[in-house]
Amino acid sequence: MPHGGPHGTGGGSSGGPADFAISNFMSKVDNLGSYAKRNRFTVEIIPPQALVTEVQPADIEFLVKAISFPSKSFGSTTYRSGGKFGLEVPYEVTEEPVAVTFLGTNDWSPRTFWYDWFEHIQSTDSYNMQYYKEYVGTITISVYNETSAKAENPTHKVKLFECWPKTLSAIELGWESAEVIDFSVDIAYSWWEQLKL
Repeated sequence: MPHGGPHGTGGGSSGGPADFAISNFMSKVDNLGSYAKRNRFTVEIIPPQALVTEVQPADIEFLVKAISFPSKSFGSTTYRSGGKFGLEVPYEVTEEPVAVTFLGTNDWSPRTFWYDWFEHIQSTDSYNMQYYKEYVGTITISVYNETSAKAENPTHKVKLFECWPKTLSAIELGWESAEVIDFSVDIAYSWWEQLKL
């Protein structure tokens, strides 16, 4: 009977206990470029051209504390035949917002940038929303291996198209806390792609 399991061959030509050896496992991981680390990433923000702000994205991108890769899922429905047979089938791709967490600074430039983007979509002095194509931008997330000394030659790259800030989180203050302020922005987008490197 062939051996399976997390590090086994699942019925390949080389079965047996040797498949579970840590050296064999690490060799296979090394052949795949070793483990990817969560803390080796950069974020590039390209806002809409019409956005008016004194804060340049390049001045705050390094303050991204955390970000998530976008998910991808299908909305589905049940197809029925003859009232007896039900088959779940997809009918649309659903895109969930991506959360970006920024560290706060004493000049408040990271939060000012996103506040200005919100104001660009709809000013507090107006009831009118900006046209869609006028308030969307792009965000690119790149991941690097742990041997990279510079942010060059990423191992993985994802781009969010037609982005806009959906939610700017609250910031809780308190006398009992001396922690660094941070806040999050939920980014909505039309679609995302895994870029070829």
